[in-house]
Amino acid sequence: MKKIKKNKSSSFLKKWLIKINRKIGFELIDQNNLTFPTRENNEEQNITEINKKIITLPLGEVKIKDEVKSLLIIFRSFTNENKLLSQNKKRIFEEEKKEYTLRSLRSICRNISSFNKKFDELRTYLKIIDDNSDKNVINQFNDICSKENISFDIEKLDKDKYSEKLHFKDDQRMISHNCHIMQSKNFALKKDYDLIYFVEDDYIHVENAIEEMVCSYQKFSSQIEDEIILCPSDYPYLYQKFENTRILMGYKKHWRQVEESLCTYLLSKKTLKRYWNYYEDMFLNNYDPYEKPLHELYKKVYCFSPMPSIATHLTNINSVYGLSPQINWKKLWDDNK
Repeated sequence: MKKIKKNKSSSFLKKWLIKINRKIGFELIDQNNLTFPTRENNEEQNITEINKKIITLPLGEVKIKDEVKSLLIIFRSFTNENKLLSQNKKRIFEEEKKEYTLRSLRSICRNISSFNKKFDELRTYLKIIDDNSDKNVINQFNDICSKENISFDIEKLDKDKYSEKLHFKDDQRMISHNCHIMQSKNFALKKDYDLIYFVEDDYIHVENAIEEMVCSYQKFSSQIEDEIILCPSDYPYLYQKFENTRILMGYKKHWRQVEESLCTYLLSKKTLKRYWNYYEDMFLNNYDPYEKPLHELYKKVYCFSPMPSIATHLTNINSVYGLSPQINWKKLWDDNK
């Protein structure tokens, strides 16, 4: 049997075409086996280079409008009360509150670590603002963050600094809650970060959730040519309303427009500054529902949530304000032990 020789001219031509396409910004796709000759990783059906290009097969390329160079994550922790805020119920799995906080923090730190490895040109920072947790819990916070080798610090909630500004005095737990939010928003406002992720301490994130949010944020804001807000949870209560929405294809997930959220979301500093009066109104008052100013804001700025969820809010099993559908809650819980 004759040995078939490789066609050297064909191989040379292929290499030449690859070089030309790289220079002019195109991607070659081998339709026979769905591989990208210009790339080593052929496992995904999208090509994302943060701040350079976003290509989703077969939708094509989205031209990037604004660069994202930095991300601030603000984690609000409170471990001293086991009952849910505004609900006299126990959470799913019925553990101590600190266990939810520790697992939530672990899921975020793992996300930041993997994000840093893939997008090392972006500056990330984790700010933990804690409401009077025991020293032992704070030590565990330090251990979790240090293990993932991320940039972080832990700050104590200064309730006295903000409590006198509030427009209500009759609910001590909500006073602490609002002071917590006010301190996190003020910190973000003073720091130089493009994107800010405000997250509560009972949200456990799936793998690569932060990557999905940042890349989808850049894609959507470029498509819409405007600022947007992303909520990482697919809240079940939003399925009780039969209303129109918009569906977009994100980085690896579908996202739908929502008109309500709780207090965990990602936005730009531009949006925080521009609509500061909405956030200030929320933490100065105790509305019912609490997030009423956010819902008014979403009439001006599009808010999107993923389907299925990339972070689940660990509330009571019967609460419509958490536990995203189509998620293996137990596996997510166990994976972040």
